[in-house]
Amino acid sequence: MKKTLFLLGAAFVMLLSSCSKEQYTDVIPRGSTALMGIDMQQTNTDVLQSLFGLTDTHDCGIDLSAKFYLFESPDGNMGMVAKVDDADKLEKTLNDLSEKNVCQKVTERKDIRFTLVKESWMMGFDNHAVMMMGPIAPAQQTQIQQQIARYLKQDEKQGITESKMFQKLDSIHSAMALVAQVAALPEQLTAPFMLGAPKTADASQVLLEAELQVQDQMLVIQGQTFSFNQQIDKDLQETTTLFRPMTGAFLNRLNTHSALSFLTNVEGEHFLPVLQQNKGLQSLLTGAKYTIDINEVINSVDGDMLLSFSSFGDSNTRMTMHAQRGEKADYYYSNGTEETTELPLPSLTELLSGQRLAMVLHLNALGDELSTTINGFLKPLFGDLSTIVYVMCVPEKGNQEE
Repeated sequence: MKKTLFLLGAAFVMLLSSCSKEQYTDVIPRGSTALMGIDMQQTNTDVLQSLFGLTDTHDCGIDLSAKFYLFESPDGNMGMVAKVDDADKLEKTLNDLSEKNVCQKVTERKDIRFTLVKESWMMGFDNHAVMMMGPIAPAQQTQIQQQIARYLKQDEKQGITESKMFQKLDSIHSAMALVAQVAALPEQLTAPFMLGAPKTADASQVLLEAELQVQDQMLVIQGQTFSFNQQIDKDLQETTTLFRPMTGAFLNRLNTHSALSFLTNVEGEHFLPVLQQNKGLQSLLTGAKYTIDINEVINSVDGDMLLSFSSFGDSNTRMTMHAQRGEKADYYYSNGTEETTELPLPSLTELLSGQRLAMVLHLNALGDELSTTINGFLKPLFGDLSTIVYVMCVPEKGNQEE
């Protein structure tokens, strides 16, 4: 009897100790709309050097063997989370950086230590996790500091670790992986990701799962859309069957003056109904002020198709279209003078040939506001980028309602 009680007591102690050991990922808010995981052991992305100028990260206080996570909080703030190896060493590292004006000297408030990095990123950490959020204005500093403190103290039920979004991310075996609601993307970029979703579907119900890599100043996103809603997911997956492998017929017509280029290979009469129920692409087409019967033209497509737009929602948007029409002659239309400058990235042709659907964004053509927004978040992670390329992968199986 005594032996049984001893074993029960030992099991109880072990249970308590395991519950008290915090998961550093639990500090990420459960309602986050986007989540990215970066395996620092498998990627050349050096977040610490980009953000802090750290060339020697040995004994900096952060556990580099654990993944870094980036997230977009429910209220739209961007954040980063990493595992703390030694809080005292991390404080020393930051105080040393404060002498170089990289950040402020660390202060402590209710067992959480804080600093402001590069005058726009608030950082807070305890013995388990370090969180950084921003960019923020001076008037937001107290608010974000309180928000970080709240996140660092939350338990696993409030955190994202037990959510389906985190589980989906964890299932992607890549050095850099992303799971995000389409609603979390800049509004101008959401339309292509909503292809196939019912008109009644909200962008928060459609998600993107993807692997990321950087090559030749290109951020390459290879992924697919899905939904935890079974019916929406079914519609999305059925739509992917419309897209056929591209021959690459119009890859040499891509140019750096186009903000967005959309490429695919379809049979137009089947693709047209999907395009017509996509409000975003319809709006983009309407804004281009074309002088053709676009529905009739798309209905005649049988092969590769390229749609390029010089801007988003601008009354002077130039639209260029190239399309194969089976045995008929290729179709070409432009509502302005087409730029003939080819994209100086040979690797792009190899990347896109044979793919079913792709989207190419040139950051220098997006306009100052959108380009600054995208670069402000991506540059610390990936360095200088000129292009973002999305390539659709064919989904393997459906998902279910969370």
